[in-house]
Amino acid sequence: MTWIRGRPEWGTPYDKAQLDSIAAVNAFAIPGGDAMVAVWAWEDESAGRVRARVFPNGIGIDEDEATGAAALQFGALLGRELVIRQGEGSELHVRPGDDGTVAVGGRVAFM
Repeated sequence: MTWIRGRPEWGTPYDKAQLDSIAAVNAFAIPGGDAMVAVWAWEDESAGRVRARVFPNGIGIDEDEATGAAALQFGALLGRELVIRQGEGSELHVRPGDDGTVAVGGRVAFM
């Protein structure tokens, strides 16, 4: 696994909305316009597993498959180690640090 560490405020800010269920995250419609939205729900709160989708429409992307900037922000918001399942098949790992930074890790596979 490869890791990077950064400050959440360095990335593009997202409006983060916790939804009631994974089904609601999966069904969330692309907002369009200039929206910068990240929706999420717990898959398993005790294990730190999150389901998320991120829509950086304001920078011309309908939906991002694996968003490091949003993962940093989720790590800071929730203040704990997380495994974030995003998009169709991406998994990001986050580890908040004591200094206000958050590490983001993952693997890349050619499919």
